Formats: sequence, structure tokens, C-alpha cells
Amino acid sequence: MSQSATPAASEHGGESALRRGDLSVLWATQWTMRMLLGGLFIFAAWNKLHPASSPQAMNGPQTFASSVQAFKLGLPDWAIRASVSVTPWLEVVSGLALILGVWRRGAALIMSVMLVGFILLIASVLWRNMSVECGCFGKLSPFCPKSVGWCNIAQNSVMLLVALFLTLTRPAPMRLAK
Repeated sequence: MSQSATPAASEHGGESALRRGDLSVLWATQWTMRMLLGGLFIFAAWNKLHPASSPQAMNGPQTFASSVQAFKLGLPDWAIRASVSVTPWLEVVSGLALILGVWRRGAALIMSVMLVGFILLIASVLWRNMSVECGCFGKLSPFCPKSVGWCNIAQNSVMLLVALFLTLTRPAPMRLAK
């Protein structure tokens, strides 16, 4: 067997690519960001789509619709129904695309646009001095208090920075050029 036909594992004594330093730091950063952001969007969508198991449960389409109505945007019922129907599915599709690396930049761009919209909606509630509970993650509020506030703007801004980073950077190669 010639040197060029030798399998990579035997060439390097069975060492992993990470141990050899073959993984690009940019690739690892992008991969981590894709998994986290995609996972958060899918988790948020699940809580908006999954019907409540009991009347006391605080997740599902009805709870999400109530959250959208609580923002008092003056939208007609059809617009609220449309946003409640479309938003979670956009989150699912863009989250899965980001995780799978399919149309990664497009998925991150869609997430960026959604996050800008979420930030503007939250800012409008704060500007109008309203007390509204966030329906972002259903009954769970993993990062911020339930009541919408500056923490939600900071949380969404961090996610926006990650989404913009993924939108603006080309997919990095897994291996460093040698």
C-alpha cells in the first residue's frame, strides 16, 4: 500500500483530528453557535406548537396567541392567527437548517430578521410601559424573568449577534490547511 493510500487514522497513530489540531477554531466556533442557536429556536418552537397537556399548562398555540395579543399591537385577528401559525414553523425550519448546515447562511439570516422583529416588539412594550409575559419559550423562561424587560432585549441581542456572525461568515473548513 502506498503512502497516499494509507488511511488517516493509521497515518496518525489513531489520534483524533481534534488532538492533532486539524480542526479549525472557526469551524468549531461556527458549529457550536449553529447547535446552540438552532437548538434554542427549535426549543422555542416546540413550546409554541406543542399543545398544553392540561388546562394549567402554559405552553402551546393558545398560550402563544395570548402572548401575541398581550403586546396590544392593534393587529386584526387574521394577522395574529397568521403570526401564531407562521412564527413557530419558521423557527423549526431555520433551526433545523442551521443545525444540519443546509442553507446555513440563509437560515441565520431568517433568524436575524426574526430577532430584530422580536427586539422591536419588546422595545415597544417597554416604551409603552406595559407589563407583558414573554411567550418565547412557553411556560419556561430559561434566561430572563417571565415579564418582558431589558433582559429579553439583551438575550435577543446576543442571539442576533450569533445569527449575524453565522450569516456574514463563510462556512469554515473543518481542517486547517497544511
